[in-house]
Amino acid sequence: MQVTDPIERAGLADELMWTSHPQRSALRAIRAAAIRQALEGGYAPTDLASRMKVTVADVGWMADHPVSVLPAAPRMAERATRIA
Repeated sequence: MQVTDPIERAGLADELMWTSHPQRSALRAIRAAAIRQALEGGYAPTDLASRMKVTVADVGWMADHPVSVLPAAPRMAERATRIA
């Protein structure tokens, strides 16, 4: 799925971060990049804050914080039961 509108992309990434998504740090990076793109594209911080249900200060914080993307930890495989 591709979301071209940066405000929609930031909002979707933010929503997914609050689920049990396995790559939350990647979603933080996507959200930050989308917020920066929206702000550079002329969107008002108040519009972003309203759509994401956060404060204007939160928008600034989310956009300014660099995020390093770490690979998701592999899930542990279930242990096989040995049948003798």
